[in-house]
Amino acid sequence: MRDGMTRIDTFLNELEAEIALGRLESLGVTAVLEKDNCGGLRPHLDLQRGVRLLVLNTDLEKARGILDETNSIDATAAWSCPNCGENIESGFDTCWQCGHKIS
Repeated sequence: MRDGMTRIDTFLNELEAEIALGRLESLGVTAVLEKDNCGGLRPHLDLQRGVRLLVLNTDLEKARGILDETNSIDATAAWSCPNCGENIESGFDTCWQCGHKIS
């Protein structure tokens, strides 16, 4: 591992890892991906070894909070907006019709 960094999560593909990386970076957390897929020539190695998400030790708690919050949003069940009645698919916490946000 890189000095001063800790693995916070491991993903089965680079796309999911990039999404998490982007979320952390957009909120001011320094993070990097570590992968052993021979520079993309052997993507099947991601399935065996995973794509690791590393954050600075100083950002560890903040990063865990962000990822936990993101995972809880992803786990949100489908719902009906109490404001406008729009049916919202699972994984969304804000109504795309009127902007109402569930807590």
